[in-house]
Amino acid sequence: MTRAQNSFFNFISSVGASILMIVLNFITRAVFIRVLDVSYQGLEGLFSSILSVLSLTELGFGSAITFKLYRPIEEDDRPRLRVLMKLYRQVYFVIGCVIAALGLALIPFLPKLVKNYGRLAELHLNGGLIFLIYLANSVSSYWFFAYKNAFVGATQKSYVLTVSGYLVSLANSVTQICVLVFTRDFVLYIAIQVIFTILRNILYAVICDRRHPYLKEKTTERVSREELRGFFSDCSALLLYRIANVALDGSDNIVLSTMLGLESNGLYYSYLTVKTSIRTLLNSFFNSLQASLGSLYTTGNLDWSRLMFRVVNLATVCLYGVFSIGIAVLLDDFVAIVWGPDMVVTSWTVAGRTVATPLALFIGIEFYVTGRAYFLSTFRTAMGLFRQMRFRPVINVTVNLAVSVLMVPRMGIAGCVVGTIAAYLSSNLLFDPPLIYKKVLGLPLRRYFLTNLAYDAVTAGALAASWWLCSLIALGGWLGFLVHGCVCVGVTGGIFLLCYCRTEELRYILQAGKQLLRRSGRK
Repeated sequence: MTRAQNSFFNFISSVGASILMIVLNFITRAVFIRVLDVSYQGLEGLFSSILSVLSLTELGFGSAITFKLYRPIEEDDRPRLRVLMKLYRQVYFVIGCVIAALGLALIPFLPKLVKNYGRLAELHLNGGLIFLIYLANSVSSYWFFAYKNAFVGATQKSYVLTVSGYLVSLANSVTQICVLVFTRDFVLYIAIQVIFTILRNILYAVICDRRHPYLKEKTTERVSREELRGFFSDCSALLLYRIANVALDGSDNIVLSTMLGLESNGLYYSYLTVKTSIRTLLNSFFNSLQASLGSLYTTGNLDWSRLMFRVVNLATVCLYGVFSIGIAVLLDDFVAIVWGPDMVVTSWTVAGRTVATPLALFIGIEFYVTGRAYFLSTFRTAMGLFRQMRFRPVINVTVNLAVSVLMVPRMGIAGCVVGTIAAYLSSNLLFDPPLIYKKVLGLPLRRYFLTNLAYDAVTAGALAASWWLCSLIALGGWLGFLVHGCVCVGVTGGIFLLCYCRTEELRYILQAGKQLLRRSGRK
């Protein structure tokens, strides 16, 4: 199949998987909140964030070696692929061991990371045991064949794993819900996740081996020392990027838990669940494209790379624009309906004074900004641009932590979201475009910023119009949510279509979509 067809099938299958995961996650989360105390949810978010920090020991090796797989896959160089996958397996095993060791060393310091750690004793929970289970879930991916999943992705055939992923996810969620309803045992609930993580990786490995049996053949060859130095040089640069991503995605729960306690962390986790679910859905668009973009870039066809950049840029604005506006306008209503009005955060009390902090609006803005940054990151990774701008993440981390620590006492939970927005605006969206758009694609940088400022202005106008129209429709419950959702989609989609209908990028998207549907129909 062509790159476009592979990307299409990867996207469709990934979207289907993401939608299923979103539905299952919401159902599980609804049962979780109704069965257990909100502090359990805060603990879950905290430990997940701590382990995301420990995952920095991966050093970005997966991204670096995946880029190296594109050319031998394109040339069907099987001896070379066996050598690279052997290195992949060895490094991942070592990384799993390092994460396990660091996690065990961290257990005595857990009381320092939770403001009201004594609350766990009241809930009859052993914090150390729970952390060990989360640690086992994190380490199991490195020890149980995760590298084979990455290889299938590099071949642009991720969709072949999707159906098995559906079944494992469904079984996992159903089992966890049954455990919550019939036993109310939090420890057993999280232990189930470890079991299904291992089963999923084993199943993916079996599928990979059947499709690529030559990978199981032993090889005595090794990656040369010079190439190994190049790998770790790339990894040293990727480590800084990973630090930035972890600091942005994982530090919020740690900051909130340390400064405000588990309850505030639990409230934020409800919003975070929705945001993360939608982000997973939309990021599947980029993940389905990355291998194809990397393969295209290795051919040296710069004109096509330029066109693809502009096309995906507009698609990013439209996709993330629609969902970010929906989050800003509808997220409070959704949280109130699904998890109860007590979980909604629209204000914060500081020194006896109540301050309006529309958390949903800030999360909507953050979602749009991070989506734009993820688009740039996808192109940078697909092009193998690991070492350039490697010190930019230092700015990212510094701004995020400084603004978050400054604003959390003044705005509560929303302060962390403001810190994330400030970090992305002052780093990713400022420094990545000159590298990709100007130096690699050879296009004038001014055009990029002017085009995207126009895109942002249109999105802001669509947000204002949607917010105003929804405020005029006084409906509540699921009916109000559905009506307001239709208003947001209709208004935003109409404005985007009106503004972009004559652009070359949108015409290309529509034409490519028609061709793919015709080919898929014939097949």
